[in-house]
Amino acid sequence: MPTFAYIGCRTTRQRAARGQGIEVYLMAAPGEGWRPVQSVDGLENPSYLIVEPCRGVLYAVHGDGSEVSAFRIQPASGRLALMGRQSSGGRNPVHLCMTKDADHLVVANYATGTVAALPVDDDGALAAPGSVLALPGQPGPHRTEQHGSHPHQVLRLPGANRFVFPDKGADRVWMADFDSATGCWQQQTPWHAAAREGAGPRHAVLHPDGWALYVANELDSTLTTYAFTSEQRFSSLHVISLLPESFTGNSRAAGIALEPRSMTLYISNRGHESVTCIALDRDTGLPASRHWISAGGETPRFITLDASARQLIVANETSDTIQAFSLHDADGKWQLPGLPTTAARTGSPTCVAFYQTDNRSNSQ
Repeated sequence: MPTFAYIGCRTTRQRAARGQGIEVYLMAAPGEGWRPVQSVDGLENPSYLIVEPCRGVLYAVHGDGSEVSAFRIQPASGRLALMGRQSSGGRNPVHLCMTKDADHLVVANYATGTVAALPVDDDGALAAPGSVLALPGQPGPHRTEQHGSHPHQVLRLPGANRFVFPDKGADRVWMADFDSATGCWQQQTPWHAAAREGAGPRHAVLHPDGWALYVANELDSTLTTYAFTSEQRFSSLHVISLLPESFTGNSRAAGIALEPRSMTLYISNRGHESVTCIALDRDTGLPASRHWISAGGETPRFITLDASARQLIVANETSDTIQAFSLHDADGKWQLPGLPTTAARTGSPTCVAFYQTDNRSNSQ
């Protein structure tokens, strides 16, 4: 099936950015560069993107601003057409996630320490925020990065409308339930688990069996494993550094991805300019070994697996490249990714999202 890649970026002078907007590419075979399809210019900091595949809609936050945009995806070409914009319900939206039935879009507003739920119409268009949840955390000790609550991600637990919000500013990992029928959050004050002071929880992924949560902590470059309890809450179980002991410079953790066949975690490090590859013990789920590979560029802000989960995709913000690493793990055995291929060159990339179509769509 043809697969399209959508690259978000930073565009503003305040961010010293070189991006123009959302770039659309047709993905090629592993080891080959992607083919440019469209450049949607004139957008301010479309810094994080998600695709809702059933409706064929792409959603983008506008970082440092206060809006979210919706774009219709043309199935045959992958091209985007703007459907409209809505308020994000706060300032500096940084992450997006759909509810279980894709009837609401949940947005993390970094600057205002809030999470907003925007109703989604049948055609994918957005309505104004219907419910805004405040995360009332006390600031962590970092003087410049922890002014208050700063949720950096929205992660939904499978099969439910229970959401997890790593909070970089308050050193907490929040959890709250959303009721799609009423369009409201079910808790006035959500439950939380504490991180270490100054850790700065940023992004998280779930264990494939759902019993553990792995959180990449930006400010102290660590990975925390949280175990879910019988009450379906979670507690800290294990902490490990994401940097080699020999490294003495400044670095911050950024993106995280989990390849389930080989049970490998990948976390990007801005400063060390690397990806930490962590093999998980299949019995305990805990980190068993660490290895480091070059990110293939500078400031690897975002990483993900491609739609086939056969490549690790790294967006290097400062060096303006998307690097693709082949994952040679079809038999489920753990091994390091192969050497990267430069899949695309584009200004200040910060996110990559994917949309797969089929041959019937292409023939229309």
